[in-house]
Amino acid sequence: MIATEGLIRSLAAEVKPLRRGAAQMRLLAGIVAGSLFALLALSLLLSAPLSAVAYTGVPAFTMKLAFAVAMATATGVLLLASGRPGQRIGMRLLWLGVPAALVAATAVMELMMKAPQFREQALLGSTWQTCVLAIAGMSLPVLAGIVWAFRRLAPTNLPLAGLLAGLASGSAAAVVYALFCPETTAAFLATWYTLGILAAGLIGLLVGPRLLRW
Repeated sequence: MIATEGLIRSLAAEVKPLRRGAAQMRLLAGIVAGSLFALLALSLLLSAPLSAVAYTGVPAFTMKLAFAVAMATATGVLLLASGRPGQRIGMRLLWLGVPAALVAATAVMELMMKAPQFREQALLGSTWQTCVLAIAGMSLPVLAGIVWAFRRLAPTNLPLAGLLAGLASGSAAAVVYALFCPETTAAFLATWYTLGILAAGLIGLLVGPRLLRW
């Protein structure tokens, strides 16, 4: 029978050290690949990217893109941490509330400045259903890329990792959808983009523990 120390040495001899930043690059590659698929799909289903900017104006487009990018960055950082044993997320989850709170505050001020008869239009726009469905639906290829990346990671809290994977994939899908979105109000952004991202988070929470298991 092989002694314990000898067995450990033989197993360790087969282990090759990972390059610094390899996990980050693999996760980024998975998210980018899924996002490119989503971009192609929305280009076929909706219109050419950025074609709506001529109608919405650059400030509205920038607001939507900045919110989505901020959410994608925060969720991506937390997702990477969730894939590493020994790292606690803890209060860092509050990061996710910062972009949402800023947009929500802007939306409240915007609605208060509008006459009551125009508030519903500012909230619903004309594409709220498309927005939620597009973000939740296009999160699926991004989630597939994240699952691929997590084959080299070792999450220990699978429900949390699944939730963050869903939120990250939804946020990435929101970045892509912002390139097509024809809406202009902060109220629309705060409501329907957030719901789309949360829907993707729920998908991740439900399927993530099974798909991210190692």
